[in-house]
Amino acid sequence: MFNPFSMGKDMKGMEKMVKPALEKFMRESGFVKKEELDKALDRIENLERRLKEVERR
Repeated sequence: MFNPFSMGKDMKGMEKMVKPALEKFMRESGFVKKEELDKALDRIENLERRLKEVERR
């Protein structure tokens, strides 16, 4: 029987089970978080700037 009062508790339990599996899938399948991508792009830009400075010398 469906109990609407325990639905929140059930949803929290499902989230606890699904979230780690989803995060593992995203890491292994090549998906990245926006923050990680932004960090990598910033690092690439910095390295490119440093290379250009070295080439000018």
